[in-house]
This record gives sequence, C-alpha cells and structure tokens, in this order.
Amino acid sequence: MRVGQAVDTVGQAGKPKKITGFQTHDTPVLIQHGERAELATEEFISETAVLENFVILRHNPNYDAEHDHIKDKKK
Repeated sequence: MRVGQAVDTVGQAGKPKKITGFQTHDTPVLIQHGERAELATEEFISETAVLENFVILRHNPNYDAEHDHIKDKKK
C-alpha cells in the first residue's frame, strides 16, 4: 500500500500520478486528511474503485509474484 499527499489531477492529459511523496506500508493503514492511497503491487484487487474509508481487498488469482519481482528490479 502506498500512501502519500493527494494531487489534483482534474483536466490533466494522460495518466498522471494521483499521489506524491508516498511511503510504502503493509496493511492496515490509517490515511490522514489530504492523503491518498494506491496498491503497490497487483497481488490484491480492490473491491471498490476508490480507496477511501474501508476497502475490501481480495487476492488476485492471476498474480505472478515472480513476474512482479522482475518488473521491480528493472526500475
């Protein structure tokens, strides 16, 4: 889970980042006012489109940990 300062992306072209200055945490996470969260990997799928209040996650049956680990090393 990545938690950082919320960025207003209304009207921006492309696929801009919605948070800045983020830190990566294990769950559970408390989000302060003005912060936003996003999932760091594709290991879990959110049951809701917005990560606010309570979010229920389920395990992604198509997740390949080995592929995700290789993708992180390339960065």
